[in-house]
Amino acid sequence: MTGIPPIKDFAGFSVNTQFNNKPFEKQQRKKDYSDPLMKWPIRGMAFSNDIGAAIMDIAPKAGTLFWIPALMYFGADIYDKYKNDKDSYDPSAKRGFKQATFQAFASIIFPIAAVHLGQKLTSLGARLGKTGLSIQTQEEIIQHHKEYMSNHKLGSRDIVDYKTQYGLALDNYIDETMRNHKKQNPVKKVINTIFGGRHKEELGKGRRTKVHEYINQKIDDMFEIRNQLLQDKQPETLSVKNFLKFQTLKAEYKKNPAHVNDFAQKAAKDTLRTIEDAKVFKLKLLKTFGGFVALGALIQPIDNFVEHVIIDKFVDPSLKRFDAGQVKDFKEKMMKS
Repeated sequence: MTGIPPIKDFAGFSVNTQFNNKPFEKQQRKKDYSDPLMKWPIRGMAFSNDIGAAIMDIAPKAGTLFWIPALMYFGADIYDKYKNDKDSYDPSAKRGFKQATFQAFASIIFPIAAVHLGQKLTSLGARLGKTGLSIQTQEEIIQHHKEYMSNHKLGSRDIVDYKTQYGLALDNYIDETMRNHKKQNPVKKVINTIFGGRHKEELGKGRRTKVHEYINQKIDDMFEIRNQLLQDKQPETLSVKNFLKFQTLKAEYKKNPAHVNDFAQKAAKDTLRTIEDAKVFKLKLLKTFGGFVALGALIQPIDNFVEHVIIDKFVDPSLKRFDAGQVKDFKEKMMKS
């Protein structure tokens, strides 16, 4: 194919008739790289462990399971940054190490610490209330009293005698918490503060009297509810649902030969335990809410601090010095050889 012959203009000069055989191409601007692991909902996997830490106190099994998607995300993200430089294949142990450091501080250590800080502050804030006790102290005392009540018969107990006997058991428990707190290893204490689901306090540290006043009022309420249940009356503080459960339990225990003489007392005790469990759950829920508030408020500052302080001012310079040292050692070896 010889192409199109030249065409002459009116003055006799040739006109260039060579045309580009390629179709017109539109110049496209290269798009900025968008990390797929930073897009939602995949990005949300990075925060699942923090949600798990927040709910660990009210749902331990679910809290543990929430770590699974987070660990999967961390592994994928670190491997991706090691293998690729944005959208280019370029394996780099330095990039992988930086991302692993970032995820360790920004997604695990600091967020979990923020959750427990929020829970702790919420708990301590309750001391400004009428009880003068933290949420954690109230929870510990209710749990201890529930265990005591479960192991002792209430049928033949006078309320004054019950308070006296439980008061002695409570003082022993308070003393035990204080001894354990003093013996606790400082490193273990820090680890428990960051990752632990429960943060036991020194119950008797200046608050022993308030603790006794708090539980004595609970015992008064407990005996009042029990007396009304045994009279087959619905207490004002008991929901219709729980009162119907009491009636069902009473009927079931009555059929059991082992409880034919105390079926009502047994059903009443179970109902009281249910009430105490509900109180503990509400206290835990308050702490959980405080943890979520702290996490939401601090997650962005944590990201910025890790990126601009820990990574930029400590990790990057250390890696550069390490690289420079490796180059120097390589040069010295080459010169000696």
